[in-house]
Amino acid sequence: MITTKYVRDHIQEIRASLAKRKSDYPIDELLELDEKWRKNRTELQEMQAKRNRISMEVSQLKKEGKDADSRIKEVASMKERMQSLDAEIGAIDGKIEKLLLNMPNTLHESVPYGLDDNDNLEIKVWGDASKKIAKGHEEILESMGLIDIERAAKISGARFYYLKGDIALLEQALISFALDELSKKGYTAIAPPLMMRREYYKGVTALGDFEEQLYRVTDTAEAGNISDYERMEEDLYMISTAEHPMAAMHAGEVLSVNELPIKYVGISPAFRREAGSHGKDSKGIFRVHQFYKVEQFIFCKPEDSWNYYNELLANSEELTQKLGIPYHVVDICTGDIGTVAAKKNDIEAYMPGQGKYREIVSCSNCTDWQSLRLDIKYDEKGERKYVHTLNSTAIAISRMIVAIVENYYNEDGTITVPKVLVPYMHKDKITGI
Repeated sequence: MITTKYVRDHIQEIRASLAKRKSDYPIDELLELDEKWRKNRTELQEMQAKRNRISMEVSQLKKEGKDADSRIKEVASMKERMQSLDAEIGAIDGKIEKLLLNMPNTLHESVPYGLDDNDNLEIKVWGDASKKIAKGHEEILESMGLIDIERAAKISGARFYYLKGDIALLEQALISFALDELSKKGYTAIAPPLMMRREYYKGVTALGDFEEQLYRVTDTAEAGNISDYERMEEDLYMISTAEHPMAAMHAGEVLSVNELPIKYVGISPAFRREAGSHGKDSKGIFRVHQFYKVEQFIFCKPEDSWNYYNELLANSEELTQKLGIPYHVVDICTGDIGTVAAKKNDIEAYMPGQGKYREIVSCSNCTDWQSLRLDIKYDEKGERKYVHTLNSTAIAISRMIVAIVENYYNEDGTITVPKVLVPYMHKDKITGI
């Protein structure tokens, strides 16, 4: 597990990374709490040892028929201080745990400096991003009768949608295409649980930053009519990406070095509150509360993780290229990278309806940030080390639908099906209902 000893052992690189991030993370407070915890713990242990010695003396004095009252009083006088120390240690423990869980990952040296997403660095461009259309995807799909946002809002609220006809088939075609392509590359398909306990969600992401984006399952335990075990079972969150249950899949395990790398491709719905995005992409299906996503995930040895990082990004680019979607790759800067990743690259697809690039893929190397919190190690010749974890979107389905609709929209009102999807769709044109 992530410990203050780990922080002390890596304090210089942690401080340098926090400075690069311009983070206000309270590292000095954490170190002060740790020092106080260790001082109190030492005092308590010394008092416990002394109490045990005196208790043995009292027992011996009583056996010998001698007066033990003074020694008994000495033990009694220690009780209040020991209780106070124990309570203080417990309180400090809680503060330290919260700080440790939310400490930002140490950045890779290649992460560019910047204040926000305006400072992200374009590092590659692919395809022709010159097409312009007067309509956005939502107008195109509504006019073709292939999407119904109004009825979805009626029954579920804003940012939900019905897909209909060929667009519903396109959704399934994209999922099957991504799974087929990655399975050929040795990735094991995973259909994960759609809910996770909080104790594991704390290990996969910084809940202090991310919890407002999650949907929590209603805790019926508050009614007072179920057991403590059932109460724990109710402390669940709907997953926001298949990355999270795949990351937690091996929590608490020691893997054999021969098992590594472990490569997964997960398919699941993703549920997001989109808190703080009021007014952004309020039309259409680009930013929604529920969508399908195909996600890549790798567990590997630390020395191999940057090679696998490049592999994940290359896989995502290959899928996007095979679908014929123009895109560019951006290097996410220090001010936009978030807590968990040591490095992140995004792929942004060109959207002709907006005339700009929009994010469709996020690729991250989380190094040992998740494995420290989830306690995932591997054994190599008797030595146990923490694995590195990496993830990348393969295809965010609803966003890719937007990209396909806008890039493949024809003047005759039809949408051309990308060639690689024709075998799944069994047609080369999408027409209205």
